[in-house]
Amino acid sequence: MKLFKKKQDTQEGTRTSNKKKNKKKEITTLEEPKRESYMDKISLEGFNIPVDIRDRGYQIEQRAGKEYPFRSYILNFGNTSISTGELDTLFRAGALNINFHLSKLTKSQAVSKYKRAVTDEAARAIQMAKAGNELEYTEAIKARDKADLLLQEISDGYNDGFLGTMVITLFGEDDKTLDNMGMLIQDSVEHNEHSLRPLYNRQRDGWLSSLPLSPNNLTSAVDKRFFDRTAIVATSPFYSSKIPFSGGVPLGENLHNRNMEFLNVFAPYLENYSSLIVGTSGSGKSFSNKYISSSQILLGHRIFSIDPDGENGPICVLMGGKEVEIREGGKNTINPCALTEEEIEHTLPDGRRISNIIVPIGSKVGRLVSFYNKILGGMNAQEKEVIKKAILDVIHKWGITEDPESLYEVDKRPVRQSNGEIVYKKQRKPEFTLSDIYKQLIKNTTSQYNLDALTFENIIDPDARRLLKVLRGYLRDRPDGIIFDGQTQFGGEKIENLLDDIPWVNFNIKAIEGSDIYDIVFYVLTVLGWEYFVKRPSLRKFRKRLKIEEAWRMKHIEGAMLFVEELARRSRKYNAGVDIITQDLKPFLNDQNGQAVVKQATSALFLRIGAMNNDEKEELKSIFNLSEGELDVICRKPPESENDQSKGEGIIRVGGSSAYIKVNVSEEMRGFIDTDPEYLIQNGLMPSIDEIIEEEDEITSAPLEEKEGVLV
Repeated sequence: MKLFKKKQDTQEGTRTSNKKKNKKKEITTLEEPKRESYMDKISLEGFNIPVDIRDRGYQIEQRAGKEYPFRSYILNFGNTSISTGELDTLFRAGALNINFHLSKLTKSQAVSKYKRAVTDEAARAIQMAKAGNELEYTEAIKARDKADLLLQEISDGYNDGFLGTMVITLFGEDDKTLDNMGMLIQDSVEHNEHSLRPLYNRQRDGWLSSLPLSPNNLTSAVDKRFFDRTAIVATSPFYSSKIPFSGGVPLGENLHNRNMEFLNVFAPYLENYSSLIVGTSGSGKSFSNKYISSSQILLGHRIFSIDPDGENGPICVLMGGKEVEIREGGKNTINPCALTEEEIEHTLPDGRRISNIIVPIGSKVGRLVSFYNKILGGMNAQEKEVIKKAILDVIHKWGITEDPESLYEVDKRPVRQSNGEIVYKKQRKPEFTLSDIYKQLIKNTTSQYNLDALTFENIIDPDARRLLKVLRGYLRDRPDGIIFDGQTQFGGEKIENLLDDIPWVNFNIKAIEGSDIYDIVFYVLTVLGWEYFVKRPSLRKFRKRLKIEEAWRMKHIEGAMLFVEELARRSRKYNAGVDIITQDLKPFLNDQNGQAVVKQATSALFLRIGAMNNDEKEELKSIFNLSEGELDVICRKPPESENDQSKGEGIIRVGGSSAYIKVNVSEEMRGFIDTDPEYLIQNGLMPSIDEIIEEEDEITSAPLEEKEGVLV
């Protein structure tokens, strides 16, 4: 009776409790509607593993009234090494779950395992050698060497061993979609001997093992693979390379983590400020360079650029710069004899370092001898001595010493500033020119000469015979001499005013492309940028960029690679850097000084550089310390369809950090920097012939004005 009464009491208590719950439920319903929690919304209703189908299951969604098919796989890693980003296609495939189960081995376990691996691979090599299978023998030897290297790293404590299992569950809208997605993913990972292995009768274990935070239900030894630290990093979908933020230019989107990457060529942790931009034609090299340059101007930098293709003009002018076109018979002159001041540092006896401004006569004489050597196609020692004496005699005659005051007139003259203010400044003396050196050469080596007519009767010094004949063609009255012989000026404007007042000066040399003086002009402009721009004391406070586009042409100029290497090494002390922009790295890699040039670049943007053979890839990898994945990005083949969006994709490197990015700009900016004819035509940005003729007619029909006695 007690038991029955207790049971009855319990039943009555249960009924009372249910009444209270129902009453509470009614109150809750009346006062506040029931809300589903986040977990209620995303929780699973269950899954079904069919008995008659061994390679798939169905996840049940009762609310949607549908069953989604799934298939669980295990990723079988191949014998080859794993590079960063190799499994990106798998990680970004869409509706799938991935779980990477790892367990760390003790040092003794890892050493024991790889001792067996070395022994097994050595035994396989012996068997293949006896069988005469050269291919398998070579592969076995490579595997043995890799296993032995990893064994040494683990034994010495430089690496660790792990056992890992990667489980994937792929979902589809229907069975056909599931099969197609599985084949596509399989194709994407098998190129490096990886493969997706369906779990067949173990679909339930695979589905559970791929859930977040779930334990590994695949405990068989054949399901586990040995990993070291490098392999774990490469296979991790959560690892992505990035550039430490230190300001600079917002260059593009990181294709791994979708963040913006910034390029700061003046990052404080860099050893020097030189950079490299490399990419084949059509890869986005010029596009990226113009975007970087325009952004650097907005940051307050100064730019001196050599533009062989004449592409920088529109964006340069838009940013407040000036384009200078160099052409035969034009109005612009580059005097290779021009001298300017240079700031140098030296140490006092008390240990303090101070700066002095001097005129670098010694280095200027060396540059001029090098210039004449290029004109003459090489000089012997006697000819170099003759021309060097003529240069020194002219410098002495003009009263130029290491004192900067020797470059200026004694008296000050009034000068009107851009704001209308008048100030008194000392004016620079006229520059001595190639004509002055030629006249001095005549005086030193001939008799019965006429300096006004540049004639003579006899040559006293036979070593000057070739000099007098060849150098005559580079004076002002000859076509090539118009560019080199005379005071440095650009359309009547002195270079000092140009560099001090304008943020970007772009030298367009496309008009002399193919000329026999093209390489000489290229070299002279580089020297001008170094002496008048980088080392200029009045520009010391500015961050400066000397940009050399299509720099591979330096290979054709004797001593030019060595000179550019010097610029890359020394420009940092002048708060400047050299930018090497090229579509071909081979001229640099095949030259000892050229390798030194690109090695000095602490910042680099590698766009697509085209297909390379294995030897070239290994050389590129060793010089720039690129990974296999980075090589795959920059050595890929050209796009094969109009839907390919890889243009502008590449590897950015700043110091020791790198990232896989795509250069992006706004549509407004693209209109000024894109040179793709199709884009320009589609957006109405390419001028037609009629528009060009109309512009010329407007110029020729403009009324003439009289200014200071000259019709303009």
